[in-house]
Amino acid sequence: MHYIIGDIHGYYDRLVNLFTKLAKLVTDDDTVIFLGDYIDRGAHSYEVIDFLVYLRQSETMKTVFLKGNHEDMFMSYLKGEDGAGSFLFNGGDATLRSYAARGADKNLPGHHREFFGCLRLFYEGEDFIAVHAGLNPRIDSLESQDEHDLLWIREKFFRADRRWSKTVIFGHTPVTYLSGGPVYIDEARNIIGIDSGVIFGKPLTCLAWPERRIITG
Repeated sequence: MHYIIGDIHGYYDRLVNLFTKLAKLVTDDDTVIFLGDYIDRGAHSYEVIDFLVYLRQSETMKTVFLKGNHEDMFMSYLKGEDGAGSFLFNGGDATLRSYAARGADKNLPGHHREFFGCLRLFYEGEDFIAVHAGLNPRIDSLESQDEHDLLWIREKFFRADRRWSKTVIFGHTPVTYLSGGPVYIDEARNIIGIDSGVIFGKPLTCLAWPERRIITG
């Protein structure tokens, strides 16, 4: 079983609530996959990353952590490469406040910096692909996909005239823009969106695959 979790955006309490439920379900044979966007907008990005690092180091749970566009913006900001100010414009100020409250700012703790540096761009299972934003429908090879598309693509992916052979499970675009939620299921294209919109006060969503069961926190 795979448990796939959508965008968290610094909402630590909802992450803990979700894992209180998942702790009763996840076995040693299961894998928990996070789709990225762990930080920004919510007040507790530091705590979220600390929690995810703890899970990553756990010997009893298999985990996969993908990169979201917000992690990408944060890394660019820390390197001094965010000349356009995208990080702060997209809620990065909340992340900086969260880190400053723990005595950190641009000097990230080593375990946080290592975590950000190890994030993956996608995960391919037997019958599904997990990715933060989506896939370029004009490119067939997963390995040939452009990183910018994997982190940022929207309409060109979920409005494309293409049905994917493996179900593509993605975050990035809140389902409030796509459907009534809590998830967006498009059988014609074989895609499922699970960014339930925590930044709008919605619960954090986990998709249990292949059951397609929805668990919220």
